[in-house]
Amino acid sequence: MRLKLVLLPFILFLCRLTATAQWPVDTTLSLRNVIVQGAYFGGLGGGELQQLTIENNLSSLTGATAEAARQLPSLLTDIEGGITYRGSVRAGVVLNGIPYGLLEEYSGDVLIQLPALFFERITLTAFPPIGHMPDGDAGVLTLLPAASASPASPLRVVLGAGLQERYNTGVAAGFHPDKFHIAAKYNYRKEYRERSFQKTTTNNTGTAEMDNNASARPDVHLADLSVGYDLTPQDMLKAYGLYHRMAYDRYGGINNTRKNPAGEVVNKMLRHRFNRQQQDAYAAEAQWLHGFGSPQEQLEVLFNYNNFSYDENNDFKNEKPETGAIIAQDQLFADHTKKNYYFTASYRKPFVSGLLFNGGYTGRFRDESYTANACDLKEGIWQPNEAKSNAYSFERYTQMLFASLEKHVNRFFADMGLQVEYQTQKAEKNAQSGVRLYPRIKAAYQTRETDELSIKYIQRVNRPYGTDLNPFTDRSDATYIKQGNPDLKNEYVHTLELAYQFSAPRFRLSPALYYRNKQNRIMDMAIEQEGEMIWRKENMGKAQTTGFELSGNLHPVNPLTIGFSTNIYKDEIDGRQIGYDEKKSLVCWDIKGNINLAITSSTMLQADGFYVSDQLTPQGKIKSRFALNAGLSHYLLKQKLRINLSVQNIFDSLKETTIIDTSQTQMKQVRNRDARVAWLSLGYWL
Repeated sequence: MRLKLVLLPFILFLCRLTATAQWPVDTTLSLRNVIVQGAYFGGLGGGELQQLTIENNLSSLTGATAEAARQLPSLLTDIEGGITYRGSVRAGVVLNGIPYGLLEEYSGDVLIQLPALFFERITLTAFPPIGHMPDGDAGVLTLLPAASASPASPLRVVLGAGLQERYNTGVAAGFHPDKFHIAAKYNYRKEYRERSFQKTTTNNTGTAEMDNNASARPDVHLADLSVGYDLTPQDMLKAYGLYHRMAYDRYGGINNTRKNPAGEVVNKMLRHRFNRQQQDAYAAEAQWLHGFGSPQEQLEVLFNYNNFSYDENNDFKNEKPETGAIIAQDQLFADHTKKNYYFTASYRKPFVSGLLFNGGYTGRFRDESYTANACDLKEGIWQPNEAKSNAYSFERYTQMLFASLEKHVNRFFADMGLQVEYQTQKAEKNAQSGVRLYPRIKAAYQTRETDELSIKYIQRVNRPYGTDLNPFTDRSDATYIKQGNPDLKNEYVHTLELAYQFSAPRFRLSPALYYRNKQNRIMDMAIEQEGEMIWRKENMGKAQTTGFELSGNLHPVNPLTIGFSTNIYKDEIDGRQIGYDEKKSLVCWDIKGNINLAITSSTMLQADGFYVSDQLTPQGKIKSRFALNAGLSHYLLKQKLRINLSVQNIFDSLKETTIIDTSQTQMKQVRNRDARVAWLSLGYWL
């Protein structure tokens, strides 16, 4: 409600401006399932493929990728970069259609630091292409690196600075000598950030209180290079490479207080955590595209290797607050390495009968290793702690054959496909293999040239990560002690959707009804062990989600675009097969909107915000939250120089409160960070 009260006067103010200004012509077009944005920006839109052009997103132009992705319908990101799409936290995230180790367990930490400007577009779909692996239950979020430059602007430079020691700089260049297509980009981002964490846990033994404040200065480097060569008029060879590094030092002071059932303090301790973390990723890719003369007949062969390494060093000191004396000191060093090999070969061919065939092979091999070495300081000597040390390895082979047929008959369209997958995986206590079929079907009827009614069914999977299967208890972060579960099974998801697209000259509307049924739903559970609250992944049995999504945009006058999206769904979790007494359900919803206004032909204004209701968890809920952002751009020097001012999380309202309420334990956990950020940036196109 507070968000609505804030937005209403702002909308009225913008509408009043439209009566006096001189407006440029809007060039936003709606074509079947794709939104093509105009010269400056476009509103939220629906359809099978939802996409956001980063250059047109003024409020997060120089911000992080997680902040920009929030503009997409029914997609939300929390303060830690975690993604929720249509109520699911297990949506897939890929880079250029390729799964990267960089964007898996640590994706939240990556997305809240990854420079949004490095990417040209972010797309979202609940019905991904058939050649993609069927991972990600509600759909797939795709990050598409920027094309770097156009022939008219072969060089782009962006310099940005924000409050609290934040910096962002980027350069992109493109060259097209003869038959070559060369593009290169580099982005650097640095910021100072603070985080706060409070947790109160009560059970029959008393109450435990934890208060943690931490600060860090992450440095992020991101670069890529693409070289394409036109071997013949029908053949193109392409090589691509990417490099990413994020490193920072962090300090956190964790105040722990223990009280007995009578409320008397029985123990107090301040635990200092000095944490150094570094994440490195690189990728090498080769691609061959061959055309056969027909615009739709094509052969594509692609190989990608990407490597990800996570290195964390922790030094802990326990201080007695009453005396300031250090009573214990320990260390924990963790290293996690992931090697990913991805290969696909696909062939598309149209037939005289109007059929379009698409088939091929996709394979993925991953090899992971994780080590943790702990030691305690005893009598001035560092001694190994075997109970807190760990060595773990994991391998998974996934091979998939796929085929689909598309058919157009007048206004009717049908797409039927099947993925046949063979998976094997090896872990210390978890070895399994098997064959699985993933069918999909779409039928559509074009009611008008721009309108379409469709029904879709697709089956997908969520696979446990290697760390989810590792039985080791990781205590490196006292605010999130986690333990793997070697007995985790794949989560299988069936999704059915009925959607409609309506387009008018100044209005676009996309309603959709959807239903998801999950077997072996994977969720985080809080388990108390020896006075500690440990988070552990569990298969929660059956779960289902029934929802309604409505998104669209409105152009009341040429300079003004209003985008909106709402999503309401009933989430049900049936955990009776693992000991819960009853099914749990909750009606959840979210709403978001943005307003884009061309004040003059050279000055653009954007405001956007969202509100999300309470969200269901197996043991309680995550309470509602909202945010409001704004951005202003002004162009100079014949549109070659751009000045952009943006403010994220204006009301500092993104804090996340988690409630656990069971018969044995009651817990309240509040997480927050300094997500209210102001940026000023300069962009120049040569």
